[in-house]
Amino acid sequence: MPACQLDGWMVGLASCLGEVMTAFPLINPVQATQVWEAQYREVVKPDTMAGHRLLLSIRRETRRDAQSAVFHGLIGQIAAHIGGELEDKDDAKRILLSAFRIDTLGMPDLKDEWAKLGDLRMGRGLRGEVVLMGNQTRDLSVKLAAAFITWLEAFGVEQGVRFKAPKSWGDAP
Repeated sequence: MPACQLDGWMVGLASCLGEVMTAFPLINPVQATQVWEAQYREVVKPDTMAGHRLLLSIRRETRRDAQSAVFHGLIGQIAAHIGGELEDKDDAKRILLSAFRIDTLGMPDLKDEWAKLGDLRMGRGLRGEVVLMGNQTRDLSVKLAAAFITWLEAFGVEQGVRFKAPKSWGDAP
């Protein structure tokens, strides 16, 4: 089902049982109705009839939502093209963010943005494992997220990735 949006509102539906929340950008009243009816038919009705509790959340879409969709789409395409240590999208996101940080840390226009986020650290986990702590994509400012998108596009092109064009800004490619 295509993603939709209603005057900048986003609708998310999550099970109280800890399942991953699904968010649907809503574009107009017709598409919003289609999304709601499909979610009611496919998720809400069966889950509530089975005795599960659900949580409905409605909020306006932010610029960060759109940027996240774009860079997650780019990361997925880079991961699929390169493979290896980047094969897993979550690992790829951490590896690419780390490289982006190293490549841009000294840039005058991004230096203050990185300073706000603090240092990247390594720590020891409860079972003796090494844990990387610090920067995450959700903490990126709008300025850093925009720079990350540009960096991902450049990195991908250098690696021979042929990116699929998103339908519009904010859609995952």
